[in-house]
Amino acid sequence: MLVALVASEPEYYRHETTAGDYVKKIDIEGRHREFRLHLPPRYNGARRMPILLAFHGSSASASVIERETSLDAIADSLGFIVVYPEGLHRGWNIGECCRYSYVQHVDETAFVSAILDHLELGAGVDPTRVFATGYSDGATLSFLLACNLPTRITAVAAVSATLLDPLPACNVPRPIPVVIIHGTADTHIPYGGQRGAKASVRGRHQTLSAPEVARFWVERDRCSEPPRTSSSGRVVRSEYDCPSGASVLFYTIDGGEHGWPGGGRGWIFSPEPPSDMNATDSIVTFFMRQRPTLPR
Repeated sequence: MLVALVASEPEYYRHETTAGDYVKKIDIEGRHREFRLHLPPRYNGARRMPILLAFHGSSASASVIERETSLDAIADSLGFIVVYPEGLHRGWNIGECCRYSYVQHVDETAFVSAILDHLELGAGVDPTRVFATGYSDGATLSFLLACNLPTRITAVAAVSATLLDPLPACNVPRPIPVVIIHGTADTHIPYGGQRGAKASVRGRHQTLSAPEVARFWVERDRCSEPPRTSSSGRVVRSEYDCPSGASVLFYTIDGGEHGWPGGGRGWIFSPEPPSDMNATDSIVTFFMRQRPTLPR
C-alpha cells in the first residue's frame, strides 16, 4: 500500500516501522520536499540496513526511476532501503542555467542531508553504507553529493551523466568508490562531451566527456594506472584501483543510447535502453561490497 503524508497530519514526520512503499514529505528551506521510500520485507526498524538514494533524470520523477531501475526487487532480495527523492518541477539544481531549481537557488545537498537525518534517526539506517545513484541529471547530482557530503555518501554510481565546467572543487578526504556507465551513441548527454549553443540551457557550460568524468574521479581518488580492462560484447569495463580499497569502475557501451542499461523505458518516446548489461545488478553488486567506516 502507498501511504502519502501531508503537512497537516500529526504523524507527518513519523518513522515507519513496517515494510512497504511510502510517499513522504519533509520541510526544508520553507518548502515541502517529497521522496518515495521503499522498505524491504526484512525491515523492522531495528536492524540497521544500507540505504540507496536513486535520483531521476530531468523532466522525469521519482516514480519513473523506480520503474526504470527495478531497484525495489533487488532491495527485497538483498535487504536494503531505497529512497527516491523528488526534484522540484521534475528537475535538480546541478549548477546549470536556467531551470527552476537553479533559478530558485534550491539547495539539493540540504534536501538530501535532511532525508538522511530523518531516516538515520529512526529508520534503522546504517550510516556507513549510504549509496547514491542516478540517471542523467540525477546522476550528475550524485557526483555533486559525493563532493559535498563525502562523510555521508559511501559510494556513487552514475548512468548517462556528465560534469559541468567549472568543475566542483571536490576536495574529498577519502577515496570515493565510483561507477560510471555511458553509451557512445548518447545524443542527450554526449559521450564525447559538448559545449552548448548560446540559446540552450547548457550554453554557459562545457560538459565533460565520459572519459573526462572518469579521469576526474581517478585523479580525486588518487587511483593507480593503467586500469584493468575487459570486454563483453559491446561493453568495455575499465577498473582503476584506488587507496583504501576503493575503485573507479568505468563502463563504455559501444553504440549505447541515453537510457538505463537493462532497465525499462521511462517514457513511451524514450529510446530503448541498451540491453548489453544490467546496470542495476552491476551497481548494486558494486555498492554491496563497500564496507568502509566513514569519517564523521
